[in-house]
Formats: sequence, C-alpha cells, structure tokens
Amino acid sequence: MLFFLLLYPILKRRAIYLFLKFAGPSFIKLGQALSTRPDLVGQDMAEALSHFQDRLTPFSAKKIKKILEKEFGKNFHEKFIAFDYVAKASASIAQVHKAKTADGEIVAVKFLRPKIKNIVARDIATLSLIANLAWPFSKFLAKTLKDINLLLKETAKDELNLLKEAANAMRLKSELQDLKGNQLIEGFYVPQIFLKYSTPNLLVSQWIDGVPFSNKEAIRNTKFDKEKIAKNLVISYFTQVYSNGFFHADMHPGNLFLMENGDIAVVDFGIMGKIDKKTRIAVAEILIGFLHKDYKKVAQLHVDAGLVPPDTSVYDLALHCQKIGETIVGTSVKNISLAALLSHLIEMTQEYKMTTRPDLLLLQKTLLLVEGVGVMLDENLNTWEIARPWVAEWAKKNIGFDAKIRDALLDLFGAVKNFIKMQA
Repeated sequence: MLFFLLLYPILKRRAIYLFLKFAGPSFIKLGQALSTRPDLVGQDMAEALSHFQDRLTPFSAKKIKKILEKEFGKNFHEKFIAFDYVAKASASIAQVHKAKTADGEIVAVKFLRPKIKNIVARDIATLSLIANLAWPFSKFLAKTLKDINLLLKETAKDELNLLKEAANAMRLKSELQDLKGNQLIEGFYVPQIFLKYSTPNLLVSQWIDGVPFSNKEAIRNTKFDKEKIAKNLVISYFTQVYSNGFFHADMHPGNLFLMENGDIAVVDFGIMGKIDKKTRIAVAEILIGFLHKDYKKVAQLHVDAGLVPPDTSVYDLALHCQKIGETIVGTSVKNISLAALLSHLIEMTQEYKMTTRPDLLLLQKTLLLVEGVGVMLDENLNTWEIARPWVAEWAKKNIGFDAKIRDALLDLFGAVKNFIKMQA
C-alpha cells in the first residue's frame, strides 16, 4: 500500500501526459500552455508537460521527401541545395528541418503533419461531444468547453495554412519595424520569411541560431541578464497588443529562442491575436483601474464595455473586482495564488454571466504564457509593475481627451469619405 502511495503522483502525471498526447494536437496545445505554469500544476507536472513543446515524435524522412516532391516536383533539390532530413523540432501540428536554399540562405523549413487537417477536425468534434455530455452536470463547464472549441476552430484556419502563417509573420515584423528605435521593443526579433519557397503546406523562414527557452538549464547558464530578458519579453507583449492590436498568441517556451546577442526570437505564427482599438482602450482602462485600485471604476468599465449585462450592480461587481485586484496588484507573480484568482474569476463569470470573446481569451492565454516564461527567467518578476509605466504612457496618447477628439475627427472624416464614395 505504501509503495502504491509513493508511486501514485508519478502514475497520475504519466496518465495526464499520455491522455493529452494521444487525445490529439488540440489537447497537446493545452499541455503546452500548462507546462509554463508550475505554480498552477506543480513543478513535476510542468516538467512532464514541457515535452509537448518541441519534442514530439517526428514523421519520417520518406514523408518529407514526398511532400517536397509534391510541392516542387522531382527537382526540388534545385530549390534546396542542402537539406537535413532529421527534424530539429517536432510539435503537434508541424515539424521543422534545417536547409540551405539555392540563394545560399540557411533556413528553417516547416512542414504540416500529414493528414493534420482531418485530425484537428476530429479533435474539434471530440471536444464538442464532451461539452454536450457535460451540459447536464455543469452548464458553466459545458459553456467553457464550447468557448475553447470555438477558439480552436478560429485558430485552426490560420494554423493549418502555412501561407497565412507567413503573412502573419511578415505583418508582425513590419509593424514592429515601423516602431524601430522605440525602446519598448528592445530585444525582440521576428525572423525573415522567404515567401517564394513557401506554400500552404510548407513554410520557409530564416534559421535562428539560439537556445530554446524549453531548455531551461541552458537558458539559466547563459551570460545574459535574465531580469532584463524577462522585462523585454513582457514589454514586447504589451507593445504588440497595444501598438497595433496584433500579437503573437502562442509564446510558449518551444516557440522562443535566446539569440547569440541576447535578443528573444519568436517563431511559429499560426496563432495570432487581433484586438480592435475600442477593446484595447477598454482593457487598458480596466488595467489602469486595477493598478490604481479604483475597483468601482473597473466595475463600471465592465458594464460600459458590455462585458457584463447592463443591469449588473456596479457596487457588487466592484467587490468581486477588489478580490481579484488585491490578489494581483503589487504582488510578485511567484506569490500569486492562481487557484484563488481563477476561483474569483469563475465566481464572477457565473454570477454575472460575463460575455466570452475569443480575442480576449487569446489575450489572457498569451499573458499566462508570457508570465510563465518570465518567471522562469526572473522569479521575482512582477508583470503588473513592468506594465504600469508602459500603459500609463500609452494611455496619454490613446485615452486622454485630446486623443478621443482626434479619433472622433478621424472617424467622422472616414464616414464622410465613405459617403462620398457611395454617392459617386
């Protein structure tokens, strides 16, 4: 009996790992997210789940050659004068190989897994069935599963077409380059995409020489300032979200590399978040309210933004917001009780029937990932303290009275312009 009790935690971890592994790639994505939060699932479980990040069993070199022949013909060697058929990374949706193009570029070649579209469709159908079965027992759980399923459907559209991923990467790189010279995006790099070699099933991008963040020991042993790297990662997230409302929404350790110059390189642009300006302003105002502990304002902002029903009691909602705020603000991430925080959020969601939106789900999921990687680098990381001056500066330009007048005039100008076009 004692022997069984000693083995039980190991067997439990193994069972969860195997369930997620064999349930399908969509469930593996869940494992990837949880692997970054040992404070939520425990250090041993996080270590077990970290194997999902880039070390899944690769498919064979024979299948790689078939894909290359299908995309480029028998003479695909004219496109790639050197090709390593041993996978450098293998994940739930795709795997990556190193190659050299006819132009002499050292590149990463990403291949979709064979029949992956059918497999993901099966996962979505399975999750839908589980949600329906859960409905009689917990309407809240069923709704949550349906929301996750909706998010999977939306993100699968981009993840399963590598030309869309190429477009995502090029857009993010372009938008961050437009901000070049801005200290807020220091230390964050998006690799170059080689579109002429890419197809819907194959993506060719700049090869990144660096240490993957999934190799925690190697990252810790690098000479760079870990606290600065963690800060750069957090600031890069807020810059992406608030500068253009377009952000990398899958920043787990397997997608992040520490380059030889100390910069963070990000790969895998299949899942991107998009937040319109109205929502960005609403979320920023709510965040500022939390930072200033103005919970009545936070509650009112939820009502004004339509995140809760219009007849919600602002006073009661403010009390719930205070519970959440006192857990987060001014506390190191390592000391946050995520169980208590999630409990408050669930209680608030159930009582006030908050509207679930896929864009906000991605926003929250990505911040969870960023915090997890940041704490790995700097155990005293406080995301909110880093965000405070950034959000305050952004707010001056986008939320102040002058900004609102400017936006109103631009909206009016756009409406008049569209009206003239319609009359022409």
